[in-house]
Amino acid sequence: MKGTVLISGGGTGGHIMPGIALYEEFKSRGYNPILLVGTDDVKFSSLNTVENLQTYNAPTMWKNIFNLPTFAIRFIVALTWTMRFITKNNVVAVIGMGGYVSAPSLVAALLKKIPVYLCEQNVVPGMVTSFFAKRAKAIFTTFEATTTYLDIEIAHSIIHAGNPLRKHVLKQVEKEAALKRFNMMHCKKVILVIGGSQGALKLNELMYDMLTQFPESFTDTGIIWSTGTYSYEQFKEKLQNVTHRASIFLAPYILDVENSYAACDIAISRAGAGVLMELAAWGIPSLLIPYPYAAKDHQKKNALEFVKAGAAELVENSEATAKNVAPLLFDLLDNETLLARMSAKAKSLARINAAQDIVNFIAKDCELKK
Repeated sequence: MKGTVLISGGGTGGHIMPGIALYEEFKSRGYNPILLVGTDDVKFSSLNTVENLQTYNAPTMWKNIFNLPTFAIRFIVALTWTMRFITKNNVVAVIGMGGYVSAPSLVAALLKKIPVYLCEQNVVPGMVTSFFAKRAKAIFTTFEATTTYLDIEIAHSIIHAGNPLRKHVLKQVEKEAALKRFNMMHCKKVILVIGGSQGALKLNELMYDMLTQFPESFTDTGIIWSTGTYSYEQFKEKLQNVTHRASIFLAPYILDVENSYAACDIAISRAGAGVLMELAAWGIPSLLIPYPYAAKDHQKKNALEFVKAGAAELVENSEATAKNVAPLLFDLLDNETLLARMSAKAKSLARINAAQDIVNFIAKDCELKK
């Protein structure tokens, strides 16, 4: 069947980045993919690489019941637009990446009897996956544990494929070249601080407090620090006014993230599925501080899978103070044997061929033609 594959998702980088990865894989094989995201999602600079990108005003599901009529009207408008878009572009398959942005396109596909596929990034399925799971031809999961949260009746359609990763993330980089890129050739150890696609104020404050409270401990240590756009100027100014012994590379967002992964020895991170599976692909030990307000506490459940595997240590957000985290961080950095073991365990969780495997399945299932 010749036609377009519509990849739909948005709201957070956790939904968008794997969508970009699938787009890249379909495109590289000569198929015709389109990535559909919300209008607000254009803030993600990674979308600049997507040639066939479409945005639209997707309705947000308000919790306040008095807004339900407004939501219903906006959803109908979005659904009508999506159905026309699907017809105009000869869409033959729709892949839902999660987030409210994907819901109208999935409903439209089902109404038009077009095959629907879902990608679930987190251990605990999101609202979109839970609602559409029984109607999907396949649900591709990142974690095996996700199966326990879905109806046993659809077990046959659940495929543990992993989380699709963008091609440049997997690009092999020599550690020496990566250290040179960040001017850290002299550093004995390098720490990566990464709070997800939009940064994390808590991690920024934690790293700053550790630098100021334990300055001597960071001698000959490099810190590659992704603050997020909103906190960058604040922490750039704060660091100019303190004395510390570390070599710091501070950026709102690291586009060449493969270099940061190649350079670092450990990561301090939130526990979104996207960054976790990138860390796994590179075999990077991690100290995880899950975002406590994530839906269904999914970040903590993601983190626990890495902890159980021996790939990470977990610190609760409420306990993530410099006094508590610094000793744990330094103990890990001083234990080469433990770091090597954690690295191997992290790699065991990786599914670096997730994008290829998912595209293989869908192309065969839909009998896609180039």
